[in-house]
Amino acid sequence: MFETADEQLVSGRSQRSTGKRQKTVTRTFRIRTAWDELLRDEAEKQGVSVNVLVNLIFRRYALFDRWVRGYNAITLNQQVFRELIDRLSEEKLVSAGEKSGPVDVQNTLDIMGLPSSYDSFTYLVSKHLGGSDCAMWFTCCHHSQDNSDVFHLQHNFGRGWSIFLQSYFLSYLKNLKVNCETKIYDFAVNLKVNRPR
Repeated sequence: MFETADEQLVSGRSQRSTGKRQKTVTRTFRIRTAWDELLRDEAEKQGVSVNVLVNLIFRRYALFDRWVRGYNAITLNQQVFRELIDRLSEEKLVSAGEKSGPVDVQNTLDIMGLPSSYDSFTYLVSKHLGGSDCAMWFTCCHHSQDNSDVFHLQHNFGRGWSIFLQSYFLSYLKNLKVNCETKIYDFAVNLKVNRPR
């Protein structure tokens, strides 16, 4: 599976595969007292050390936050977003997905410095859009089966969001000339993608 250098460094992938500890750097920071108190309080609430909490914050920045300004992301709570999606017709959701999918995916990959490829698509869906500490469009369960990849995209936004996601990803995969079978559920989309050779 494709991982950026940052993903490899931050995810601990090499640590898991080799059994060796991930390299760390000792660095000293000056931060405001109020921020230190906030970090200590939050770490205690989560049951972790301040060091672990700060590393989680750095991980999110390295893998997600530093890119989002480039594509002008906004934050909505889930209830407001669901309300907007529920008020659109299926035809409008399909049309929006078809129109925005190829352009938006390519723009995101360009901002991240990733090539337009199937490996980049896999990373984008499973980690960037579907990772638990990234965009949170959905939760992605990724499975490999023979010559295909299955991406099960679970979400809380209703059938309209499933319809949009199906159209959005199919339109990008069409540009890559990659075949895909899909199933839509009220709170999930299943993509079975024939892996390019």
